[in-house]
Amino acid sequence: MRNRFAALALTMSVGFAAPASASTQVTFLNAGTVTAFGYYVGPYNGIMGAPVNGTVLLNCVDFFHHVADGDIWQANLTNLSSNAGIGTVTRFNNLTAYRQAAWLATQFATTSNPATIGDIQATMWNLFSGPTTPPQPTTNSWLLASQAYVAANPNGSSYQNFWVVSDVNSYNADGTDNVNSRQEFIIVTPEPASMLLFGTGLAGLAAARIRRRRN
Repeated sequence: MRNRFAALALTMSVGFAAPASASTQVTFLNAGTVTAFGYYVGPYNGIMGAPVNGTVLLNCVDFFHHVADGDIWQANLTNLSSNAGIGTVTRFNNLTAYRQAAWLATQFATTSNPATIGDIQATMWNLFSGPTTPPQPTTNSWLLASQAYVAANPNGSSYQNFWVVSDVNSYNADGTDNVNSRQEFIIVTPEPASMLLFGTGLAGLAAARIRRRRN
């Protein structure tokens, strides 16, 4: 998101929906606390409807539009498991770039270093082109890593928990860009399979403890 230090009071809120092509209400809460290159970077905080139905981390892929604390809007959700809706519902017509951004979004959790978070964010912004130039990351390592991941994981199932959140008013009636529409984000929903395995693992540990007590 393009919040400059001068706009420290601004925050964001986003609404989240489950099926691609469905719309949901988004509320922008805030842009977090990490800054780099003169902007807020890293995940922002919002509230969305199904399938999240609560707070959500908003990963900004759109350097060319704005959002402010307390903003509420309707957004379309586009799933990254296929090309459906890419370029028609979303702002950009590049599934590969969105998938790279999705992987990069997962990397914020691997570091607390503001400079590293800034490089990840700048790499995400530079995956997409627009009327202005995003800040440049200090290294191309994150770009290369995202390219390698997508090349090694072409199957759509690898991205079924990633969604693009696009303002329903992204475009004017004549098809031109609506400069007053809200920024575009990527969100990640919990992976049911992983959660199931985690639950199964806990059940196994509990059973093992019961057997030890009996012995």
